[in-house]
Amino acid sequence: MASVWIKAGICGNEVVIKTKKTFPTKIELTFETNCEHIKALAGELKELNVGEEMSRPMNETEVYKLATKHLCRNSCIVPAAIFKAIEVTASLFLPKPASIEFVEGQI
Repeated sequence: MASVWIKAGICGNEVVIKTKKTFPTKIELTFETNCEHIKALAGELKELNVGEEMSRPMNETEVYKLATKHLCRNSCIVPAAIFKAIEVTASLFLPKPASIEFVEGQI
């Protein structure tokens, strides 16, 4: 099981994604969020087949198809966070923090 917290940026939305292995190749996803777009995505993204999802090109994954359908902008970091949680839950990678930070004076 994995749980990740995302603070999405200027929109101020936050998301908690919880993933749980329900079968050797199946991952169940639950979302807690104040974002209406993520709530819509969560309504359709409840379970994934890890092998299928991780072997597809990015634009053919269920995660990114549903993100394209529901999210308000291309720069939303939630789809990448979903994949990070899936990787850890499926024991493909160890959990390690990831971040995006803007460097003062470089903008």
